[in-house]
Amino acid sequence: MQARSNAGRRPWAGLRCCLLALLALLPAVTSHAADPPSVASLVLDLPSGATRRTEQPSVIDRPVLPGSVMKIAGIAAALDAHLIDDRTGIVCTRTVSVAGHRLTCTHPDLHRPLTPAEALTYSCNVYMATVAARLPRAAFDHALTSLGLPPSDPAVSVAASALGLEGNRMTPRALIAAVARVAGQPVVVPWAPATRDVVLAGLRGAAREGTAAALGAAGIDALAKTGTVGSGGISQGLVVGVTPAAHPTTGFALLVAGGAGTDAAALMAQRLSPSSPHAASIRIGVIGPAGEASVREMNLDDYVAGVTAGEAAAGASPAALQALAVAVRTYALANRGRHESEGFDLCDLTHCQVLRGATPTTSAAARATSRLYLTDQGAPAQVFYSASCGGYTEKPSAVWRGASDPPFLPSRRDDACASRPAWTSEVSASDLLRALRAGGFRGEQLRTLAVTARTGSGRAAWLHADGVSPSDVSGENLRTLVGRTLGWQHLRSTLFDVTRTGAGFRFTGHGAGHGVGLCVEGAAIRAREGSSRDEILRVYYPGLVQRYLDVPGAGPAAQLRLVLPREQEPQRVELQRLVDRLLRETRVALRAADEPPGIVLRFHPTVESYQRATGRPWFTAGATRGTEIDLLPLTVLRQRGLLEPTLRHELAHVLPPAPRAGEPLWLQEGRAVWAERHGSTSVVSEPALSSGPTTCPADAEFSRATSGDALGRVYARALGCYERELQQRGR
Repeated sequence: MQARSNAGRRPWAGLRCCLLALLALLPAVTSHAADPPSVASLVLDLPSGATRRTEQPSVIDRPVLPGSVMKIAGIAAALDAHLIDDRTGIVCTRTVSVAGHRLTCTHPDLHRPLTPAEALTYSCNVYMATVAARLPRAAFDHALTSLGLPPSDPAVSVAASALGLEGNRMTPRALIAAVARVAGQPVVVPWAPATRDVVLAGLRGAAREGTAAALGAAGIDALAKTGTVGSGGISQGLVVGVTPAAHPTTGFALLVAGGAGTDAAALMAQRLSPSSPHAASIRIGVIGPAGEASVREMNLDDYVAGVTAGEAAAGASPAALQALAVAVRTYALANRGRHESEGFDLCDLTHCQVLRGATPTTSAAARATSRLYLTDQGAPAQVFYSASCGGYTEKPSAVWRGASDPPFLPSRRDDACASRPAWTSEVSASDLLRALRAGGFRGEQLRTLAVTARTGSGRAAWLHADGVSPSDVSGENLRTLVGRTLGWQHLRSTLFDVTRTGAGFRFTGHGAGHGVGLCVEGAAIRAREGSSRDEILRVYYPGLVQRYLDVPGAGPAAQLRLVLPREQEPQRVELQRLVDRLLRETRVALRAADEPPGIVLRFHPTVESYQRATGRPWFTAGATRGTEIDLLPLTVLRQRGLLEPTLRHELAHVLPPAPRAGEPLWLQEGRAVWAERHGSTSVVSEPALSSGPTTCPADAEFSRATSGDALGRVYARALGCYERELQQRGR
């Protein structure tokens, strides 16, 4: 039996019809069918502001009414003006009229007042209209200008402006920048910390469970806001946001004519999700001798095999090749669309990744790591690699001015590469002067060249060049100019010393390339010394998490198979990641050595389907038989906050030890409830007895319960008995 009740968590409303209504409230995730031509989108690289990808640029760069995106400013203004605080609750009456516009709220009824963060998450019109009716224009305008947006139109009411129904039109690009300002580090919005926290919570919630939940369902960690407005008699859906949520590097916006904000979020999720069908292939610009590009569409694994062949160290063993293949795939996913304006994703040169003909060994490395990539905050990580770090890896900002220095790209000693021999290069003064002139430097004679500043890794940060103007040149700039003009063999890296010779200058250095991220030479040496692929990746990219594209049946949770309704397939990657984590945590809590193979976890499409398959009442949430777990619909579990506790409970049932003959059911169910409550910590404290009755329930009491509350009381007694056993007998 081993059925899991809803009771004791967040009780159901008490009627079966409420459960079925919940299914109707949540929009189905859009399939990957061809999009209507009314879609316009924009993806930006936030550090540089460069456009990574765009559809219909003439449309997406046109100012539009922002709709509910303006609620960001409205909620922030009300908080900073002390009209509300983070706990102010307002009941949603479902409809409201603002400046002649009749608005209906379509978000789930929480059966309680909403907080300001929840008002943003679910885009509650009633909450915003109620607050905006008392909001001073000066406070609203201050919030707008804090976001880099123009002040409101004085001819339009504050309420109509705060709901984005009338007033100023803004470009999606400006709205992306506004969301990025909220998330920026260091903090740039002049709001009270509590105000910013509420807004961030609302934007994060929108992308996880609110109007932009399609993003979270696709495994995209984001801050986002949607809006739906009328445009010439046709509704227009908008979504804007940034990803990843903690340290955004990518901004995005999408407009869809004839749709709503939720539709825009679903379409954007398709474009951003690494698990979309489009991730299986990639468009490569093959650059010809005259600089012309021919576009070649390739299977992603074939591309990874070719780049690994172009970037790998000679004679590298499988572990090193596989580590590089993972880095190559991650770079491709994180930078897809870098050349979108030219009609392809990545080029085949060092500007992106060098593509060569695959070899049997690099093809094997691509197959062995198929679909595997590295994530930072849930998104493909912005990783780098170089041929040889020369014994010390470099941080990004020392190579590319203004770049961020994430913790997974540290500058530190690499003993594996430290023993590589030095290189020496002689460059005549006239050739060096020619290279500098090619970069815009002026002068007739280069007299001296000396390193004046070094990075923390010892690389030449700046050099003084006597005889040219300007007289200071960065180490990376010098290496680039010499490489492009004279050949890359002369200055293999900036980890060098320079001395004057009779004819010019002698450079003596170590390493090759910029030195950021994975050291290809160091990885090859580590692999020869016995390091595995995963050990190499942990050394060079500390803290990053490995994930699989479009799992099923592969990767860390290969022993567990997810069965989902067809319309929820886009949520597979997110669920697989969640189940991986909960299974690990539950194993630790129960000190289970391993999980059995062949676990099947089945989410049913409807409540009736779950009841037919399990024979259990509607008020239960899950049922486990052997290694097969049946669950209520995913949407129902998520709406009621039961997804994680239910998964913990049912996963505990499939972990060893298996039930013994004659073992009472309260022992199995008490153990599962205990794991549900303790599985989120890796260090289990001494058990504490539950309050309430400790008379152990008979097996029949679990099946006789006629309501969620009744079954919850039976579970509470089972937990009390289990905790008493733990206290008296240990494990």
